[in-house]
Amino acid sequence: MSTRDGDAGADTSTTVVLEAEKLVGGGRALAHHGGHTWMVAGALPGERVVVRELGRRAGIVEGRAVAVDGSAHPARAADPCPHAARCGGCDWPHIEPAAAASLKAQAAADAARGHPALAALIAAAKIHHSPLAYRLRARLHWDPTHATLGFHEPRSHAVTAIPGCRILSPALMAALPALAAALRRQCPARVDVEWLEGSDPTRGVAAIRPAKGGPARLDPGWLPPPEELGAAVTGFHLLAASGAARGGWGEREVLFDLPTPLRVPVGAFFQGNRHLLRTLFDRVAELAGAGGEPVFDLHAGVGFLAAAVRSRGARSMDLVEPQLEAARAAARNLPEARVAIGVTAERFVERQPAGPPEALVITDPPRSGMTPPLRQALARWRPRRVLMLGCDPATWARDAASLRDHGYRVAALELFDLFPSTHHVEILALLERE
Repeated sequence: MSTRDGDAGADTSTTVVLEAEKLVGGGRALAHHGGHTWMVAGALPGERVVVRELGRRAGIVEGRAVAVDGSAHPARAADPCPHAARCGGCDWPHIEPAAAASLKAQAAADAARGHPALAALIAAAKIHHSPLAYRLRARLHWDPTHATLGFHEPRSHAVTAIPGCRILSPALMAALPALAAALRRQCPARVDVEWLEGSDPTRGVAAIRPAKGGPARLDPGWLPPPEELGAAVTGFHLLAASGAARGGWGEREVLFDLPTPLRVPVGAFFQGNRHLLRTLFDRVAELAGAGGEPVFDLHAGVGFLAAAVRSRGARSMDLVEPQLEAARAAARNLPEARVAIGVTAERFVERQPAGPPEALVITDPPRSGMTPPLRQALARWRPRRVLMLGCDPATWARDAASLRDHGYRVAALELFDLFPSTHHVEILALLERE
């Protein structure tokens, strides 16, 4: 008996039947057929699946499973998200969230396979699991032609509606119909809609910002008025592509009631998982300890990781953040710290090539990881400890391997499931100079 999952109404005349072998980096399943290597979205190890080909590049065939032909993997969801066939907001909607942890660790370890010792640590690491309805920060897309507010479809810029979305917060889901109706009346252009909520789960602030394929200049007249949105939306603003606010109404930031309270403006980067936010904060604080050494946060954002360290006691702190809105928020959140506003990590370490050797350095780089100049600078500096948060296992392993090559050992490593219903996983690790 076949279990349908994936693209509704797929053209089965263009499908093939494959045996999914294992999960690989990127969350897809590896398979082989007709002398070709396949990467199959929606398939799980050991399953025999009906696959629709999506395209070919660099000798790899990309496909999507549209049915399971036979026995399904035990982790396959019995009741997958009803939007799975058309929505690109999640790439693992076919997996039971509670069963995804071990699969994430496998996929992450595979992504780090070029560094076997680190891959083994990832495979064996503890993973902090998150339930759904987790997104306290989200970016949706507005398509005025079809009056649709939602996520992009897979491999497309078409927008699909998402009533009953399982990953967005209850506050945003409750506000979604009024948001869409107000945009239908006010906004004739393709834009992105930013949402952010703080410790209060019943309300949030919103913004519109330029979207790919839309106008670069936003009109203040496109903003929905407050009377059309209800009490859940406490502010609505225009954002430049950089994230800077360019006008609007109401509140522009939210408060996170943590041991070191943080105010975060809409448009600034912040960890997006409500359920694991405090857990991550506490684990960073515990790993940092109360050693009192000087702290250098090279990818500071609004100061979240530095604030966790600061919660264990006062110490000298230097924060580095190129995005102006986030850096200014960091300066307000940690007034005793020195904040290099609008400065990149590379530029900062270039200015002081010989930092204090007893320092604790914090890094939370983008998905591409540390740049070669930054890795080289840390190798010259050789701070006593480096606290690393990485959102891509492959680039995290590359960066951690560089530190290991320069005399560091992994003292602690754990995984955070900050993005349930996707293959993404965050790696938190403490490396110490030997």
